[in-house]
Amino acid sequence: MKGRLLIGVLFLLLQVAAIAYARFIPERYFCWAPYDIHTKFEVFVSIDGKDLTNAEIESRYGYKMKGWEQRSIYNVISLISQYELTYGKFDEADVYMIYSINGHPEKKWTYKE
Repeated sequence: MKGRLLIGVLFLLLQVAAIAYARFIPERYFCWAPYDIHTKFEVFVSIDGKDLTNAEIESRYGYKMKGWEQRSIYNVISLISQYELTYGKFDEADVYMIYSINGHPEKKWTYKE
């Protein structure tokens, strides 16, 4: 009985620790609290001087690359960075994103190795 109680308490403590950790990182993957930031964004990619279409960009990253993101924009940034560091590392793609969080002035993010 004590073993089960200990396992239950450890399980709950691990969940609390994961939630606390998630509150302090930009991606906030495991945060159970509602995420109240909405971002309008668009990603632009060119390879060897050729601008990719929106369909080609979405096919490249396997995710929508224009519109509204209801989670942290750092999820999209992370997805692009991971792709460019692995599958796309020899393409030497020029990638940038224009985004606006909660209607604030636009910002520009550029992928750099």
